Amino acid sequence: MMGRRIATVAVLAMLVSWAGVARADGGALVTVIGEISQPNRGPLDPFMDAFLKFNDKQFDRAFVLDRSALLALPQRSIRANAEGWPAAVAAEGPLVRDVLAASGASSKASVSFVALDGYAASLSAEELAAEDWVLAISVDGKPIGIGGRGPAWLMHDTGEAAISAEAEAKWVWSVYLIVVGEK
Repeated sequence: MMGRRIATVAVLAMLVSWAGVARADGGALVTVIGEISQPNRGPLDPFMDAFLKFNDKQFDRAFVLDRSALLALPQRSIRANAEGWPAAVAAEGPLVRDVLAASGASSKASVSFVALDGYAASLSAEELAAEDWVLAISVDGKPIGIGGRGPAWLMHDTGEAAISAEAEAKWVWSVYLIVVGEK
C-alpha cells in the first residue's frame, strides 16, 4: 500500500512538473517555432510580441518555456570550455533534445538557435544527436540573465578540454528563439 502511494505521488509530481512546461505562465524566455506538433500558444501577436515582430519572426503557433518550465525538464550539469576562456564553466539546464521533444519537434529536423542580437547557428539532426547539447540557464550555480549570456546558452560538455573558437561559434548565447526545420 505504501509503495503504491509513493508511486502515485511520484507520478503526480511528474505530471505537475510537465503541466508547468505546457503552461509557461511566467513569461517566455525561450520560444520554439517551426515544425512542432505540441504548441502551447497561438500565433504572433504584433503588439505583445514586439521584439519577435521587429526581428521579422512570424509563426502561427509556438511552444514557449519560462524559467519554471525549463527547470521542470530534467536538468543536466556539464563542464564546458573553449579557447580563450579564462577557465571552464559549470553549466546546468535541460537537454536540447528534451526541449525539442516537449515541443513535439521531430528528432530528424535541423534546428536553428537565434540570439537576442540576431546571431544564429544551425545544427543538423546528426549534430544534435552527436552531443548532449544543453540549453544552459545557470552557470557556476547562478542563473544567467539577459545582458550576460542568458536567457539560455547552447553548449555541450567538454570537461576541462577547450574546444576551438570555430566549434564555439555553434554555442549560441542569449538564445531566445529556436526554429525547428525550414522556417
